[in-house]
Amino acid sequence: MKKLNLIYTKIENFFFKQDNQAEFLSFFRISIGIIIMLQFLAVMADFEKLFSSDSIIPQDIMNVFTPDWLITFPKIVTFLQSFGIVETTTIAITKVSFITLCIFIITGFYSRISAFILLILQIALLKGSSFFAYGADFFTSMSLFYLILFPSDNSFSLKNFIFRKKPREINITPVKRLFQLHISIAYFFSGLDKALGFNWWNGESIWKAIHLPYSNRDLNIDFTWLAEHSYLLIIIGWSTILIEIGYPFFIWYKKTQKTWLFLTVSMHIGIALILNLYYFSAIMIIWNITNFYFEQSAKKTVHAAKKRMPTHSLSKPII
Repeated sequence: MKKLNLIYTKIENFFFKQDNQAEFLSFFRISIGIIIMLQFLAVMADFEKLFSSDSIIPQDIMNVFTPDWLITFPKIVTFLQSFGIVETTTIAITKVSFITLCIFIITGFYSRISAFILLILQIALLKGSSFFAYGADFFTSMSLFYLILFPSDNSFSLKNFIFRKKPREINITPVKRLFQLHISIAYFFSGLDKALGFNWWNGESIWKAIHLPYSNRDLNIDFTWLAEHSYLLIIIGWSTILIEIGYPFFIWYKKTQKTWLFLTVSMHIGIALILNLYYFSAIMIIWNITNFYFEQSAKKTVHAAKKRMPTHSLSKPII
């Protein structure tokens, strides 16, 4: 019974013990807001070709793969047209609203409400043009979801500066642990999926990836020499599987946390440079830093506080 109580206490502390460490929230809010805005600015010149009625792929075709109950951007356009608002006006309002909401998130001006509205708008754009969506878009949606859950504008925010509010004492540990478990599970099953096939074991997936039409367009590196050194492709494939499957085990272990964080971030930097998946890699790097880089500084802060605390205060409760 004593062991069960001890286990229960450890689980309770893991999920609910407040660590008074909120720097990661400001980092996550600002960095994600910047990345989402940069991603939108990158496609804004081609907005009409992707999301409007004159898109490259006709809306009738994309609507076949969209449920009737789901709110999409074409449906918003059609709805507003019934009130006499033309499509060009809706597009202009959407562009301005998207950028404005990103700025609100970055500056911390009611970022939770802004993230909620932006999430609805982002999903409407994403589901209305699902043929153009890829991994970064889905992680953008999940990032906005976490910005809604977290009190991300509680500190270092424009809202507090304007209204002269002090940061409130809020226990953010439950959501923080949810976020950490989310990324751990995502990496594990991504690695497991790779391990179940044979393409990642023999290096074939790496060879195909670096020769995709959109890959290696910026650095333009000649990888033909790898055909004579296929063992390097195998090593890279095995390393990817090891990093991803081992993530939930080694990222939580104090002695290997920094090493695994470095390996994972390095992997995404390689993906960004070679596969040109900059926004996807940037979001994943932000997720990793948000969840586990600040864990080190939090532990150091607690350890330093305990050192400064008188020995008698450690054994007696503070009343």
